[in-house]
Amino acid sequence: MERAERIEAFTLIELLVSIAVAVIIAGVVYFSLSTALESWKYVKDQLALQKVLNEVAEEIADGTITSFGLKDSLEILQAGRSGIEFVPPWTDDTHSVTEPNFIYTLNSRIKPGTGVPIAEVRLLEPDEYSCVPIAVVKEGESVHSRVRLMQVVPRGRDLGFSYHPDAKTNPDVVKYIWWDSEDKEVFSEYKGNFSSISKNPFGIKITGMELRYYDKANNLITESEWVDKNNLNLITGIEFLIEASLGQYKKNGLSFVNLRNAPMQSGYFPLSEGMSIPIPDSYGIHALALKNINGVSNEDILQLKAVPESGKDWRIKIVFGKVGSAEPKIERYVVEYPPGHVVFTEYPKTGVGCGLNLLMLGSNGRYDYDYDGEDVEDIVVLEDDVLLEVERMDVEGAGLFVRP
Repeated sequence: MERAERIEAFTLIELLVSIAVAVIIAGVVYFSLSTALESWKYVKDQLALQKVLNEVAEEIADGTITSFGLKDSLEILQAGRSGIEFVPPWTDDTHSVTEPNFIYTLNSRIKPGTGVPIAEVRLLEPDEYSCVPIAVVKEGESVHSRVRLMQVVPRGRDLGFSYHPDAKTNPDVVKYIWWDSEDKEVFSEYKGNFSSISKNPFGIKITGMELRYYDKANNLITESEWVDKNNLNLITGIEFLIEASLGQYKKNGLSFVNLRNAPMQSGYFPLSEGMSIPIPDSYGIHALALKNINGVSNEDILQLKAVPESGKDWRIKIVFGKVGSAEPKIERYVVEYPPGHVVFTEYPKTGVGCGLNLLMLGSNGRYDYDYDGEDVEDIVVLEDDVLLEVERMDVEGAGLFVRP
């Protein structure tokens, strides 16, 4: 009789145990993958948020290849919590060198009271330029400025001019940057071109943006919605907080930009009637001079008043003269200390191109702004915090150079 062959198989219990083990392993793998995918998505979204925040902040501060950003601002026209209007440098690169003494018409007007444009000519190398001295030709009533090269340059070379443009006659020179709370985007407008700074392929929205403005001592200028127009010249730094969101995730970015061309940084202030400028007192000042006076008519007046925190005010009234097409002159200036009490009058009759040094009035310096030392019997001394106010300005443009 043959022995029966034994057949081996899983028992029910063994089968159930195997299934349970397989389910546990699959669950562990599933949850591990799920966690890994969630972590990957979180990291991906965070990187996307950071990328957009960085790019928005960079474009606000530095601009693009075709336009300047905030750090190069020459003049701030309005400054609010969610937007700003400013004038960046204007570049006119539409010219080429022609014959000597040729007069070039710029495609925008130079702001009255600002400096002479910087002219650059392209050298033989494609990306090399050299500065060329120039002179501004009398403008008259034109909405464009004209200049002339002051040295001979080979004909046909590319020629460019950079300068402070006049926003009053050329509104396109103003750049606007603002956050739209409805569209959840940051926009800019310049030279008639409207664009979104924050547009991105990730679907990220800018859910908040706040600008805060600081002076040279890093003091917050205002808590109000808008900076007072008389305080715009005080701005030397801007902090901007930007909030971005993607789905359930949000991320904040905080940036700060120093305005390297701000008047309080450069020490040069294009003047306008009604403006106030903080200046050092008589002991701490080393330069206080009027420059770039233009747009002068006969009997025009420029009147400045220095107001110290305590003590008497100091006022100077400058009267200009102009005959025909001759260069305008500073006919006379009158010093009052305090205002209403004339202490000194002089008739320099010098051309406006020489400007006027407010630290060297007359031959003895007794009535000028600064303290001249123990050898001079100074009559005028202003101490502590001083504000210089532009009380009257008939001339079209003038600038004040201040150096502590």
